[in-house]
Amino acid sequence: MPSNRPSKVASDPFIREILGPLQDSDRVKVRELCQKEREAFVKARSLAVEHRLNMKVLRAEYLFDQSRLVLYFKSDIKVDFRDLLKSLGSAFRTRIELRQIGVRDETKLLGGIGCCGKEVCCAQFMSGFGPVSTKMAKDQNLSLNPAKLSGICGRLLCCLSHEHEYYASFHGKYPKVGAEICIGNEKAKVMDINFITQKALVGYFDRRKVFLPLAQIHGRKEPVTGRNLWWSQEEGQAEPEMATLLEVYQITEIVQKAKEAREAKEARKRERKPGEGGGPPRPRRSDGSGGENAAPAGEHPGPNPEGTSGDGPPVPGVAREAGAVMASGGAAESDAEPDPGTAGDSGAGPAPESDVESAGEPLPPDDGDPEDLPPDPEEQPPAE
Repeated sequence: MPSNRPSKVASDPFIREILGPLQDSDRVKVRELCQKEREAFVKARSLAVEHRLNMKVLRAEYLFDQSRLVLYFKSDIKVDFRDLLKSLGSAFRTRIELRQIGVRDETKLLGGIGCCGKEVCCAQFMSGFGPVSTKMAKDQNLSLNPAKLSGICGRLLCCLSHEHEYYASFHGKYPKVGAEICIGNEKAKVMDINFITQKALVGYFDRRKVFLPLAQIHGRKEPVTGRNLWWSQEEGQAEPEMATLLEVYQITEIVQKAKEAREAKEARKRERKPGEGGGPPRPRRSDGSGGENAAPAGEHPGPNPEGTSGDGPPVPGVAREAGAVMASGGAAESDAEPDPGTAGDSGAGPAPESDVESAGEPLPPDDGDPEDLPPDPEEQPPAE
């Protein structure tokens, strides 16, 4: 009678392709394969010793059709097993596959009893390995003792990741071990928290100890210092005021000083805000130039015709160069419009000082230096 149930496929990692029910002939073949695997395991180990290879053969496994022999081994270094493959191929007359595995896969392959007294999780039901960190042990309030947190493989216990999600759901909702808590008008310290029994062990400073249900523990953050304040509140009781909590925690003065420091800091920010540089912004000129960092009109940087640079003393050589430029300009004007009394003179020699004084007119002031005056012509050397 045909069955309407869907056939199982290999999408599930625990289920491979099903060919059919196991027959008696298949049982006999399986027993023969197990015997051959034991013989292949012993032979592979002896060949590895003969070739002096630093490797440990862990298991030999035949495929059901005996088309391949898989050998699992462990080694801490890279092994060149090409000669070993030739020896194995000639000994078993089949295809050989060598697979190197780590210590966790070794434990899963061989099995064992864990510290809990049961079979290790990796050999019992795990299909793969996930990341495990010491943070998971911290979230579960476990002692960070490597001897207690390590399995028989020498790595962190896999069960830490199995239970971490449950413990992580309480993160931030309840105080940590060592935190202070307010119970009525008294202050106590959290000594232990058991998330399985949902109780916390609290000790007073006079060495009294009580168990509190986690449902009675509440907390809030102090807005000034950012400190977490915890208190015990039974069902039906009113929530204590912030002033009462600060008084019990004995941090009233600390909070007041922190509040004053914050207000002073905000006041300094408001004072610096208009100028953004310690003072009021500089006004712009009438022509639109200048700005906050621009120099005023009378403080133009660089040398001027007087031979000064900024507000400093006269710079030697600058006045002479400026005067020479102005004198040459006056000579050019006298050549362009010669005086009738000197038109018959031949040569292009330097003009007399009288001509320079009569023909040389002051140059127009620079746009950037409206207050600069031309140098005195009497202090200038003759133009070349």
